[in-house]
Amino acid sequence: MEVVFKNGHLQELYTTGKSSKYKSVPPKVVKKLPLAVRILQQLEIIQDIWKYPGYNFEKLKGTNQYSMRMDRTWRLIMEIDWTNEEKTVGIIGLEDLTHHYE
Repeated sequence: MEVVFKNGHLQELYTTGKSSKYKSVPPKVVKKLPLAVRILQQLEIIQDIWKYPGYNFEKLKGTNQYSMRMDRTWRLIMEIDWTNEEKTVGIIGLEDLTHHYE
């Protein structure tokens, strides 16, 4: 699968481990991010992610988005481009769900 970052700040966090926009991301999530991206890049199709149950991959109800759990509150949120028959393209963002259920 081809991975495209939703914004430059997330790509900076991925490549350097630091970003001004994502400074509140816990070190555990920063450390886990490169592995999650590498796993996504190795997938032929997005459904292959179910081979990695620790990420709790799921389709988000009422949206065209999918979620991978990075920790208790942080998620990689993906929009999937299904139009490319050669390879799936995932546009990823990182979200904190701390206040999501309030």
